[in-house]
This record gives sequence, C-alpha cells and structure tokens, in this order.
Amino acid sequence: MPPPSRSRSDTRRGFTLLELAAVLAVGSVVMTQVMPMAKHARNTTRGMSSAGNLLQIGQIAGMYGLDNADRIPGYSWAGPEPGASDRTDHDIGDGVIVRAASDAEAASAQQAEILRRRTGRGSISSDPIQYDASRLPHQRFSHLIMMDYLDRPFPDSMFIDPRDANLLTWANEPLNYQSGSTVPYANGIPAGYDQSSSWTREDVRNRWAFSSSYLPTTSSWQGDGLDEPVYHPVSDTPHLLGNNASGPGARVELSNGRDFSQVQFPAAKVYFFEEFSRGQAVVAYFAVDNARPNKLMFDGSINTRPTREASDGWNPEEGDRFKRRWRQTYIPLDSFPIPLGGLNDSRVWGQRYRWTLGGLSGMDYPTRFSTRNPPR
Repeated sequence: MPPPSRSRSDTRRGFTLLELAAVLAVGSVVMTQVMPMAKHARNTTRGMSSAGNLLQIGQIAGMYGLDNADRIPGYSWAGPEPGASDRTDHDIGDGVIVRAASDAEAASAQQAEILRRRTGRGSISSDPIQYDASRLPHQRFSHLIMMDYLDRPFPDSMFIDPRDANLLTWANEPLNYQSGSTVPYANGIPAGYDQSSSWTREDVRNRWAFSSSYLPTTSSWQGDGLDEPVYHPVSDTPHLLGNNASGPGARVELSNGRDFSQVQFPAAKVYFFEEFSRGQAVVAYFAVDNARPNKLMFDGSINTRPTREASDGWNPEEGDRFKRRWRQTYIPLDSFPIPLGGLNDSRVWGQRYRWTLGGLSGMDYPTRFSTRNPPR
C-alpha cells in the first residue's frame, strides 16, 4: 500500500547555501549598524551614571558644609603658624607620629591616617599605607574627607567614573600594586609618559586604588593667590604643582579652610570635574577645546558645555596677574588616556577651570552659559 501523501503544510526543508549566505549578509549589516548604536547607548548610560555620581558628591559636600561651619570639604590638620620654628605632631595610627612642618605635610598626615584607619592597613599590616609628603593629597584625594564624613566604604565607586576601567580594577584589587599590576608605574617608566621617577615609589602606588576620577578645582582647597604665595603649575607635567619657596623655613602655606560663602557666581564656577571624558575616545582630555566632560558646579548643577566656552585657565606665577594663561602640553601618567595626537603630542591646551583667575570669586563659564539648563 502506497505511503500516505503529505500536504504542503507538512513539508519541511532547510536553507539552501545561497539563502544562508543572504541571511548572514543581512545579519552582518544589521550588526554593523547596531553595535555602534549599542556602544553609544552604553556610553550615554554610563555618562549619566557619572553625572549622577557628581550630583551625589555635590549633595555630600553641601551636607558637610552644614555640619562644619560652611567649610568646603578639605583637609583640616594644620602645621605650625607661619613664621614659627616648631612643628605640629599628628598621630597617623598605631602610635606613629608625624611632625609636620607645614599645612601640606599635615594634610598628607591626615590622608595617611584616614586610609590606615578605614582600611586596617596600619603599621602592623603586611601592606601598610605609608606617610608620603611628596605629593599634595588635595588634587586626587580630597574626596577622602567626604568618604570618611559619611562613613563610605574604602574604596568607593561613587567617586569613580563607570567608564574608568583602570580605576575600577585597582579599586577591586587594592593590594595589587606591585610589579605585574596595571597600577601606574608598577612596571617602570614607559616611554612617552610622565617621566618623574617618584611615581614609581611604593608609597605613591599603594594609594591609587583610593583615588578618584573626579578632580576638585584648585581654588576649592587653596587660597586665591592674588596677594599671597601659592602653589603653581609645573612646566613639564600637568599632574604636579610646585612653589618658589626656598631657604631655611621658607614654605608656601595651603588654605586650611575655604568656605562655600566665598564662592561667587556658583552656577558659573566649577567644583569637581572629570579629568577625562571617557565617552569621547578621541578628545578625552578635559582641556581639549571640544571636550565635554561632566562638571559639578558650585550651585549643585552639572555642566557639560564644551571646554572652549570656559574662561582661560590661570597660572599664578606667570606675567601680569590679570593676563596669566595656563596653557600646557598634556603628558599622560602611565596607563592614563593618551593625548589627542598620540604620545609626545606637543600641542598645548588651555587648562581652563582647573585653576581660575580670582579663585572662588572668579567665573569659569560666561553668564550666558551658567544657567542650570544651558542652551544646546
């Protein structure tokens, strides 16, 4: 008896090679279009998360000010009075006393005490946080004051840009700062990067896990500098500050307490900013004219205006005080984003709101760009 016939609806067949090739080709075209869109969407989401971090930082700073006589969060331990020959003693834990000869050394002692206390890495630890007065802790570690104030974890992702893959790695592995790690200068000084040998020291490297993606503007922790000696930019690196103090007892004092009431034009004055806008792979460095990093303003808003629209950065040690422009070549630290034109790019960029003429009384963005919702 012949087998039963099958209807057309029961018929099954696979793809021919030609049809399969066509499907793969269409899929490839779709993926080519979708992948950049997905990457852009992911960067946008992370950029919003980064802006959210800055908003929270602004709120914490405001709370700190309310609880601390209007002080802007910053190091409060002090050295001796100007002109005094003695030192001030500060206990950084486990009975270790630092005898500070200046406000800068006292701030470094306070940084070490916070890190040792909050991480348990004191003198009896196998990986102790060491006292280091060779680097001002204000530029990359001012946020530790806020973390300690709110009893935040150490490290704390709130102070890390979600796109800052390196710092996220260091924060997840804070004890991994020896040779073979990705911590800056753990494996020597690579060509084309900042060549200061002091970056390779262990007492510098063991802090990187607790640094932040967001930098405070210099005027938030230092005097305005119009009529007083200040730290100033160093010509061969944008990462360090220097001073002209020389001779026995000579020193440049830091401000030990700036107040929010000193801020003028708060909607036009930058407080914290992203040094690198990691969503812009080509123009990541904040000083490039068309970079658009997130910036926390002193009024609590977030500004993403292009850098070119900001007022010129100010160098307090150069020329007439009302005509000093801080323009500098960007030389990256090891593992930091490279310059726009690659390593050894000789172009100079205005450092803009990193340091502002007039300090807290100055304006970083013209008034027309200072509203909470600036025009696009």
